[in-house]
Amino acid sequence: MRPLEQSRRPSLAVIAAEKIREAIVTGELALGEALSEDRLALTLGVSRTPVREALTSLQLQGLINIFPQRGSFVFHPSESDVAELCEFRGMAETRAMWLAHARGRDRTLEQLRQAQADMEAAVEDGNDRASAQADAAFHDAFLSNCGNQFLVQAYGLISGRISAVRSLLLHPQAIRSRSLDDHREIIEAFEASDLFRAEAVLAAHIMKMRVGYSEAKRADLAGGSNSHRRSA
Repeated sequence: MRPLEQSRRPSLAVIAAEKIREAIVTGELALGEALSEDRLALTLGVSRTPVREALTSLQLQGLINIFPQRGSFVFHPSESDVAELCEFRGMAETRAMWLAHARGRDRTLEQLRQAQADMEAAVEDGNDRASAQADAAFHDAFLSNCGNQFLVQAYGLISGRISAVRSLLLHPQAIRSRSLDDHREIIEAFEASDLFRAEAVLAAHIMKMRVGYSEAKRADLAGGSNSHRRSA
């Protein structure tokens, strides 16, 4: 085999996939939204071919559903899907927390505090996107310091879907404030090496995503397609 060119730039399909993924996880593209290849190509300034390749790539990540004769849509999880997502998160994140404490306690604690400070600043500014990003960074601190590549890889397979649902549900001030309160308690317990308490708070915190999504779905059915964002 011939050696790869180290200086080769990412393909247009890779760049398009990154842009579309970002739009999904930040909520710019709504869950269940129909996607037009022509419109995406025009927006991104590329032809339809890299867009089509990008959508196929994102389908493998579970962020896009492609239906023959119907088109491509942003994934739209059922309440059962989100419940299972939360179950997986609970198992992965709590285990990662224990490993991170054993293998990188101080570094993890520093990242938790920074994410908390960033989220508090974002909430103060009313910046929903920055708030969701800081919330993701808080939880990612456990994974990035757990020292287990396979756990990180497994979590990475669903991280995009987690971020997309998180962006949907972190909109109201009350929910952001409750998340900050939970984070403070987790940091306090983690710093004190009270990991059973930290695990209990973290697990309960994660399961709030399931409750919030169920409430958003009911509000959506009662008030129309735009009530997701108002009521989540």
